[in-house]
Amino acid sequence: MQKVNTFLGLSIKFFFASLIITCSSFEDNKPNILIFLSDDQGRGDLSINGNPNISTPNIDAIGLNGAVFEKFYVSPVCSPTRAELLTGKYFIRSGVRGVTQGYERIDLGHSLMSDFFKENKYKTGLFGKWHNGSQPPYHPNTRGFDEFYGFTSGHWGNYFSPVLERNSKIVRGKGYISDDITDNAIRFMKNSKHPFFTFVSFNTPHSPMQVPNTFLENREVIKQGRYKDRENILKTKAALAMVENLDYNVGRVLDSLKKFKKHNNTIVIFFSDNGPNGFRWNNDFKGKKGSTNEGGVRVPFMIQWPKSIKKSIKVNQITSVMDIFPTLVELCNFKSTINFDGESFVKNLKNPNLLDDTRKVFSYWGNKVSIRNNNFILDSDNNLYDLNSDIEQSNPLDSFTSAYTQLKSAKKKWEDLFIRNYQKKKDKRRFTVNYSNQIDTHLPARDADITGKLKRSSIHPNDSFIENWIEKEDFIYWEIDVMEKSSAEVELYYTLNKESKGTKIAIEYQNKFYVKVLNESFDPDLFGQENDIVERSESYNKEFKKINIGKIDFDQGNSVLKLKTLDKVGDKSIDFKLLIIKKTS
Repeated sequence: MQKVNTFLGLSIKFFFASLIITCSSFEDNKPNILIFLSDDQGRGDLSINGNPNISTPNIDAIGLNGAVFEKFYVSPVCSPTRAELLTGKYFIRSGVRGVTQGYERIDLGHSLMSDFFKENKYKTGLFGKWHNGSQPPYHPNTRGFDEFYGFTSGHWGNYFSPVLERNSKIVRGKGYISDDITDNAIRFMKNSKHPFFTFVSFNTPHSPMQVPNTFLENREVIKQGRYKDRENILKTKAALAMVENLDYNVGRVLDSLKKFKKHNNTIVIFFSDNGPNGFRWNNDFKGKKGSTNEGGVRVPFMIQWPKSIKKSIKVNQITSVMDIFPTLVELCNFKSTINFDGESFVKNLKNPNLLDDTRKVFSYWGNKVSIRNNNFILDSDNNLYDLNSDIEQSNPLDSFTSAYTQLKSAKKKWEDLFIRNYQKKKDKRRFTVNYSNQIDTHLPARDADITGKLKRSSIHPNDSFIENWIEKEDFIYWEIDVMEKSSAEVELYYTLNKESKGTKIAIEYQNKFYVKVLNESFDPDLFGQENDIVERSESYNKEFKKINIGKIDFDQGNSVLKLKTLDKVGDKSIDFKLLIIKKTS
C-alpha cells in the first residue's frame, strides 16, 4: 500500500509540473526556433501593454498564447543588446564598444547562438538587421547563419526597395523593407527541413520614419506620455504605424507556420532591442533609448510554444536578454559548456510565481550604470526607487535602507569587475579582408577613415557615403588585416558629375597603385525625402555606379588600403559608397 501511495504521489506531482511546460526528448523532434526582434520599440508600443493609440493583435497573441514577461531588460542601444542575445553574456565581455565603424563587432572567441544551433543540425537564417560586424569572419554567414538577407549596418537610409545583401551579394529589395524581410523569412521556413533557427530582425520603428500610407492614414494620438512638451506627435504617429506594420508581418509569419504545420512545435519569441526612439507613451517610464533608466532598457518580451508552454502566463521575475540563449538550450534539452551571464527562465515558465530576489541585472552605456532586482532600481546617480510602486522613478527612497546598501555594493563590485578593464580596451581593431572562405568582403564608407576636407553625408556613419572630395591630396583609407594571402577583384561604387569625367582613381596597397580612369559620369539625385514622414538625421540615398578596379594580390598581415585621386578633372572627385573585395584564389 505504501508503494502505491508513493507512486500516486509522484504521478500527481509530475502531472502538475507538466501543466505549464512539458519536458520531453527531442532526439527525433527538436523544436523550431523563431525570434522576432524589433528596433527602437518601447514596451508601451503594444496594445497588450495598455496603449490605446495602437492595435497589435498578432504580437499580443504571442503573449496570450504563451508567456508575457513584465520585467524584461535589454541594453540601452542596438549592438550591445544583439551581442547579449547572441552570446548570453554582458556585451562588455564580447568586444562590442559602439554601434558603428567596427566597434559593433563581437569578438571571435565567443560562440554565438547561431553557431550553437547550427552545430546542433539546425538550418539557420537571419533576415533583416545584423549590426554586429560587416566583414568576414564577423559577417552573419561566417557566424553561424546559413542564410542572410538584409543589411549589416545599424541605420539604413531608405525603406522602400533598398539595396540589401543576400549572403554578401548586393541585391535590390522588393517593396517595403519589413514586408520584404518577412517574405524571405517565410520562404526560408517553408523550405527548411526540421528543425530551423530563424531570426527575423526588423529595423523598424527605427528612423528614418517611413511606412506605407495605409498604416498611417487616419491615425490619432489619444494618449501622450509623461514628456508631452517634448513629444513630436507626427513622429509618434509614424512610429506607431511602423509597429502596426510589424504586427501585420508577425501575423503573416505565424499564419505561415500554421499553414506549414510547424506552429505547434515552434518556439516563438518577440522582444525589442531598446526603448523608444522618441518621447511617446511608454508606461510612463523615465527616459528613452540610450538611457539606463527604465524607459531605455525595459522592453516587451513574449514567448510561446503551443506544444509545451501553457497559455496566458505572466512572469514577474526580473529577466534579461542574456537569459534567452541558456533558456533555449534548456528548452531544447541540449547541453552547453558556455559560461553564460544569463540564466535560464524555464523554471519561471514552470512556476510563474517563483521570484528570486537575489537576481540582479545591470545596465551600462555612456559611463552610466544602473542596477535592479525584482523590487528596486539604483540608477546611475545612486538614487533608489521602488519599481513596484514607483515605475516612473519619481520619488527616491531613503539611502539608509538595506536595499540601498546591498545594491550599491553590488554595483561597485560589477563596475570593478567589468568597466575598468572594458574602458582600457578602446583600441580600434583592423578590418578583416580575404577570410578563408569565399564570402565577399565589403569595405563601406561608414568603416573608412577620411582626411582633409572629405566629409560624410550624415552624422550617422552607418548608411552614409563620403563626399566633398575637392582636394586632390585628400584620401580615404582602411586599416586592414589580410587573413590569408590571395588574389581578389576589387569593385568600386561611386558617383561622378559630368564635369569630372576623366578623373583618375587609384587604390594604393603596399606602395602599389591600381588605377582606373573614370570615363563615365554618373550623378543621380538624392532620394528618400519623398518617403519621410518627419525630418531625418540619417543620410539621404542615391544610386551608385559599380566599376571594376582590377585584381590585387594581397599578402597576409596588417596593412593600409587607400583610395586616392591621382588626377582630378573638374571641381571634385568621386562621391564614394563601397568597395567590394571578391576573392579569386
